Amino acid sequence: LTLGTFPLSKMASLVRCSLLVLCVCGFAAATAAEKKGSHPSFLFLLGDDIGWADFGYNNGTASTPNLDAWARAEGSIILQDMHSGGTVCSPTRATVLTGRNNFRDCAMGVYGCSDMTECVPRFNFAPQNTFTVGDAVRKANVGYESFFTGKWHLGSFYNDSELYGGITSSPISHGFDHMNATVEVAPTATTNCQCRKDWDENCLLGHYHKPTHCNGKSNPGGGPKGCCFNYWWNDPEAEHGVTNLTNPVGQDDSLYVASAFAKFLHARNGQPFLAQLSFHNCHIPFIGTNASRESCLQNKTCKPPLPGSAPYTDTELDFYACLSELDNSIGLVLQLVKDLGYYDNTLIWMATDNGPEEDCPPEGICTGTEHRPTEGPGSAGPLRGRKRDTWEGGHRVPGIVSWPAVVKGNRESWETVVTTDFLPTIMETLGVDRPADQQNWGFDGRSILPLLKNDPLPLFGRGWLYKSGSKVDMAYRLGKWKLVNGTKSCSEADCEKPMLYDLSKDLGERNDVSAQYPDVYQFMLANLTSWHASVQHSIDNESMCHAAPPPPPPSPPAPPSSDCTWHLDTYLNGNFVGKISNVATKEQCCGYCRANPQCKAAEFLSKGDCNLKDTFSPKKHKGGIACVPKK
Repeated sequence: LTLGTFPLSKMASLVRCSLLVLCVCGFAAATAAEKKGSHPSFLFLLGDDIGWADFGYNNGTASTPNLDAWARAEGSIILQDMHSGGTVCSPTRATVLTGRNNFRDCAMGVYGCSDMTECVPRFNFAPQNTFTVGDAVRKANVGYESFFTGKWHLGSFYNDSELYGGITSSPISHGFDHMNATVEVAPTATTNCQCRKDWDENCLLGHYHKPTHCNGKSNPGGGPKGCCFNYWWNDPEAEHGVTNLTNPVGQDDSLYVASAFAKFLHARNGQPFLAQLSFHNCHIPFIGTNASRESCLQNKTCKPPLPGSAPYTDTELDFYACLSELDNSIGLVLQLVKDLGYYDNTLIWMATDNGPEEDCPPEGICTGTEHRPTEGPGSAGPLRGRKRDTWEGGHRVPGIVSWPAVVKGNRESWETVVTTDFLPTIMETLGVDRPADQQNWGFDGRSILPLLKNDPLPLFGRGWLYKSGSKVDMAYRLGKWKLVNGTKSCSEADCEKPMLYDLSKDLGERNDVSAQYPDVYQFMLANLTSWHASVQHSIDNESMCHAAPPPPPPSPPAPPSSDCTWHLDTYLNGNFVGKISNVATKEQCCGYCRANPQCKAAEFLSKGDCNLKDTFSPKKHKGGIACVPKK
């Protein structure tokens, strides 16, 4: 796929008309150009599980020439103090959209569900409709359209998810106009190859040698359970309001994301846009194409191993190939934005959702070398900790921002920037604010327009939370000071107490200076306590996370028993097409099946669960009740 071969937009062809002739064609071209130039566009590029030191411009192992060139280009800033708002997947994705810490909007963890045909997530993100980036450009009311593609991981796409035991929480329900996305994690190569048996022969499995990270129930294509990972887009005419892909993605998933964006951007025809491209690269299962792996092995796209060290492992080859493929796709996206005339007046922002995978217990310090940790590929460089940690390695990530119309020259910034800053930057740029009933809600981001204009940013506190079981790890940053109160990789007494670091002298967080600066320590502890209380207020009083989620719509009328064929002491095999909880009677369960076109039979369980199945395939089970509606 070469995105540069897409046909030029209508506007671009019109401007070739002779300026010497006053014609309708020339007038249309001038009008389109004026519209394109008058309102900026916004593009957020999000990588997955990539460390602060993984890209070439920060001395990474994989070759990333497109990112390196963009980082050093006129109108670009390298953000060396860029942070994800969370320390894992879903939490950071929430912060990009809302400008708020993820806990404020009930995104306190993650969920496992590979595809909507296998499971319907019950993820209660932003149940009170928190204002998002999509809402912001829509509120500007100047012709924006918005698009989300790639990994969503913030809930179910079905517009009737509640009928299936889930909660509707899609890009469309959170402010985007268009989507083409997976519901959760997906392989970075041959993404949906397990969705049909006749696609299986095309699967690249990489160093895993088998399908992995599969979450869900029966596979609709008859493949391994939970291993169908597919793309969906909004379709108001389709069942559930979405349609899924019916052909293989191809070998390189990042190219699919890039091409989905290209289709959207060409349709804009010069009008302003907001888009978020959330690449799967390089979350597990990261799989490089054979060509990319071979190129790395030959040291064409990877630095060679250090003298005397072992050759790269299969796992490392897949990871570095995955990074190179991401770089290629981002390069295509950037070129497309330039080719269509958007680049100079588009705020383009790149970050990743957290640090690299694999913990480094007992104290967050990995073995091996900075760029080749023994625990697994992915480099946080000198930073302590990795994904899930509140130490810097868990949330200080690669960052680049460009906007040539605003940013003059090229520079490197060590100002603290967080993914929560995307929304407030859009809001200040467009002169919009949150709705009246959310004006006083907690907010964690700030506009970086002063930074882009090379003006100083005022001191501003930042907080991170990570929940593991009942334990919540916390960190708070203010200027050069960082307080860490609990972190995932720690299992020793000396790092289980609150720790104070001076990042201006100790970027690797090796020296706790709480005893040396007791006043600073108490000040930071008070700030963390106050900020955490604000987050708890949002949980309880704004998003009301602990309130019961919306109930499913009223159940369809229960048919009389004579309208169902009953099978006692029976459970059902077959694929789930829905699950409803708290169903009072077996007749009601049969009514749900009758109302669902995909349901052929249902099983009613004594605890009130009603499981809808796509076929009547009985199996003996004492106490079970199966029904087949007479439709």
